[in-house]
Amino acid sequence: MATVSEALSIALDHHIAGRVAEAETLYGRILEAVPGHPGASHLMGLLLAQTGRAAAALPHLNAAVAGDPASPTYHLNRGKVQNALGRTAGAAASWLATLRLQPDHAEAAERLATALRLLAETAFDSGALASAAALYERVLALDPQNLPAAFDGAMAAKGLGRLHEAARLGGLAARLDPTLLRARMAEAEARRALGQTERAIAALRPAVALDPAQGGCWASLCLLRNDLGQRGAAVVAGRRAALAAPADTGLLVRLAAAQRIAEKPRPAPAAERGGLSLDPASAVLHLAHGVPLDAGHALAGVG
Repeated sequence: MATVSEALSIALDHHIAGRVAEAETLYGRILEAVPGHPGASHLMGLLLAQTGRAAAALPHLNAAVAGDPASPTYHLNRGKVQNALGRTAGAAASWLATLRLQPDHAEAAERLATALRLLAETAFDSGALASAAALYERVLALDPQNLPAAFDGAMAAKGLGRLHEAARLGGLAARLDPTLLRARMAEAEARRALGQTERAIAALRPAVALDPAQGGCWASLCLLRNDLGQRGAAVVAGRRAALAAPADTGLLVRLAAAQRIAEKPRPAPAAERGGLSLDPASAVLHLAHGVPLDAGHALAGVG
């Protein structure tokens, strides 16, 4: 008769080979013979979670943690299932337990950081956001090529008003993945706020070269060129923004602002008129266009 260890090894072989039904049957038999067996409970929980049964998996993972609370892996995987079930606070507690047992566990640090950032966004908790930012730095110290940690760290730093940190991490994320345009935008926004206009423009140039249809990048370039007094270049960038997103009234307002600052008076830009035709009740567009709102339009824009 096979020992528990031998039976668990056979079940795990089935599990790894994708013979899910056989593995589940053997895990079940082991747990009938030894209720709460940590290894069998953990593997049964993983199998159930992997086959779309997260709610059924959690009691098994709870049992694994209760049976062997010194296992970082058990806490880590319980946190994953808790997170899948929307229990973010519980998941964060599990990943914190993982880090207490294994401080250099990069995956647990990254997952905990992301959970804290989400909790901070919903509860407006700057303390949780600061903890998340510190954890992202910890992840990058352990794994300097970790793209999610770099980008999410930039977002956390931005939320805390740490602009130098946001610019640095946004730039790192862009270097790790040159196609991640959001990273270039994050770096450019931080550098513009720091008054580093030329560096902000340099961050955006590869983005528009990679994808000329990025209206948001062109709109940011429009504002940056205005900051430098480069009116003609600002108008060109604004027009590219309007061409990329002709239905986006916000981008059209940026074009209008760039053209209005230019010294040569001219009729209202075609893109701006197009914005009014798309959204005739837009108070912002009317102000940019220089057309007064009548009482009906004014009321339509309220609320």
